[in-house]
Amino acid sequence: MSASRFFILGSAGHVDHGKTTLIKALTGIETDRLPEEKARGLSIDLGFAHLALPSKRVAGIVDVPGHERFLKNMLAGVGGFDMVLLVIDAVESVMPQTREHMEILEQLKIPAGVVALTKADLVDEDFLQMALEEVTEYLSGTFLAGAPVVPVSGVTGFGTRKLLKAIDTVLDSVPPRVLEGPAYLPVDRVFTKAGFGTVITGSLWSGRLRKGDRVTLMPEAVETKVRGLQVYGEPAEEALAGQRVAVNLGGVDVASVHRGQVLGSPDALVSTDRVDAQVELRKDSRALRNRSRVRLYFGTCEALGKVIVLDADEVEPGATGLVQFVLDAPVTARRGDRFVLRNSTAEHTIGGGMFLEMRPQAHRRKDEKTLEILRQQEAGTALSLVKAVLMQAPLKPRRPADVAESLKNPLDVVTVW
Repeated sequence: MSASRFFILGSAGHVDHGKTTLIKALTGIETDRLPEEKARGLSIDLGFAHLALPSKRVAGIVDVPGHERFLKNMLAGVGGFDMVLLVIDAVESVMPQTREHMEILEQLKIPAGVVALTKADLVDEDFLQMALEEVTEYLSGTFLAGAPVVPVSGVTGFGTRKLLKAIDTVLDSVPPRVLEGPAYLPVDRVFTKAGFGTVITGSLWSGRLRKGDRVTLMPEAVETKVRGLQVYGEPAEEALAGQRVAVNLGGVDVASVHRGQVLGSPDALVSTDRVDAQVELRKDSRALRNRSRVRLYFGTCEALGKVIVLDADEVEPGATGLVQFVLDAPVTARRGDRFVLRNSTAEHTIGGGMFLEMRPQAHRRKDEKTLEILRQQEAGTALSLVKAVLMQAPLKPRRPADVAESLKNPLDVVTVW
């Protein structure tokens, strides 16, 4: 199986802790592109850059807003991270959006990260040491326990070389993205360019795109063609998983394209308004009651719907459960993709989870056969996934190729048959 050695590095952290300033110091690129952002000195939407590392690798960067009012935009960028650059102000230390961003990152199972302790030029050595100890203590109970914490200044450049080295070292341990299989690119930006037409951008989660490829915009199933590609702002004949990509689409009106769609290989993806999932609630959330209204955030998409609790009367705070989401409108995602769960008014993050089955049938609650199938899908091994497929239609003869098609991952099945 060939794998991509390209990565997406994303920022996270409280408002005004210096994320955008630091990224400009590292890359020379200003990620605040909107006039309102420049006027207010505040990131509102996603920003993008690319970073040349000491190892000669290039990492695409997604810079997310830190203000709580723009958390929706942050959620549209964070799902594609291979690793996070958590930015914490040495003067203010851990703040509310630091904690909220960390909770979201943990729900999405971001594999690794580095912490930048910014504005180190504004404090003396004793204060800096105290800030380092406080941040290290906060991280001890999180997925970033033991991650490098590097004092830096985006203004003076202090510590930036050490930070680049730390990012490079951590990337060595990040799982590479798979190049085999269908292309999968959640759309995060749409615009028109004179002489070219409709252009989308996104992080390529898997597969590859080539100039001239036939592709489909989901969930609307709009067929189109790749007229041109740019990778890190340069024309390219091919884009690989883990790269930031701009795609010029042929024959598609810009009004029909929007953030939340997915660009993928033809016939590889499905649209659905019903999804089976495993959910895990935060300990401080309320219980998730059957038929509650909720919002899901996955890829670059936001979806509103109701939850059917399948294995209990409700999912208790801090507990996991098996559910089915019935959504107000069709969406596109994949089995195994992670999501963040918020209440219907989007005021609170209540948990997260993983999609188990796309386009399932409606289930009877507390049905033992259904729950066993979902538990097999939850286990996620090749054997358990095959077992789940067979359990759904045990009397129908199944060839290995049939099962592989159901799983949409032939490589998993080969190890079993």
